[in-house]
Amino acid sequence: MKKLFVVFLLMSVVLSAPLFAGGSREEAPEASELNGDPAPTTPAEDRADDLVIGENKIVQIHYEGTLADGSVFDSSEGREPLEFMYGVGMVIPGLEDGLRGMAVGERANIEVAYSDAYGPYRDEGRVEYPRDQIDPSIPLEEGMMLQGQGPQGPIPVTVLEIHEETVLLDFNHPFAGQDLFFEVSVVSVREATDEELEMIFGGNIPLPQ
Repeated sequence: MKKLFVVFLLMSVVLSAPLFAGGSREEAPEASELNGDPAPTTPAEDRADDLVIGENKIVQIHYEGTLADGSVFDSSEGREPLEFMYGVGMVIPGLEDGLRGMAVGERANIEVAYSDAYGPYRDEGRVEYPRDQIDPSIPLEEGMMLQGQGPQGPIPVTVLEIHEETVLLDFNHPFAGQDLFFEVSVVSVREATDEELEMIFGGNIPLPQ
């Protein structure tokens, strides 16, 4: 039996941030309809560099994410825009491919191939785990989500089967093997502050290209 050293916790939220990548883009008609917040448009030839998404910019977007069957799995509706620093691994590489060069006020329909999201579904990610190594206070149920704490951080885990001495766990991400689809609207783009760059890069802040 494969030996794994993880600590399991109940997982009430599968995703803390959406995933994006690849796809098509278009100019916003007059204002963003996402979340009801107006977003001005900027002609491509008049865009200032500080309003275009690129390395080390702080980006805010509204979004709605759906699966291939059309079901919505995440949305910023009713919430603040998602904010992140571009180009430093805060989101998957596909997001950066799809958003690069977009300006404030632009909207895009972005299709994310599974290879640019959470990769293929891997059978070796299904593991028989000793039941006595899982916190007995957790009321296990088939289909429930757990959060495993591994050497490199949190791991989403799905309970597939429960047996007398073992539990069959799936260490694949819930979206492994699935293409994802997003409607996004760029709310703001700005340069990162020195403090934000220091937080990410420490003393090794990259020089502008």
